[in-house]
Amino acid sequence: MKESKAAALGYDKDDPAPKVLARGMGSSADTLIRIAKQSGVPVVESSDLADSLSAFKPFDFVPEKYWVAVAEIFKFVYETRGCDELH
Repeated sequence: MKESKAAALGYDKDDPAPKVLARGMGSSADTLIRIAKQSGVPVVESSDLADSLSAFKPFDFVPEKYWVAVAEIFKFVYETRGCDELH
């Protein structure tokens, strides 16, 4: 069975790119997902992207080659929350 992986993402308009805020593998990933859900943070399942992003350290900028996939996640969060800005 494949080990679960998760990454929490963030973006500040003053930064040049989105950031990996947190990441986890195995039980740490499960905890990250559980806390996100309990906190009302939308969770998007994308095992390929999670595999890639979990390789980065917290507060690393997301490399440009992942921007389109990350933008789709932010779009989903925006639409799910129905807000004017992502917080």
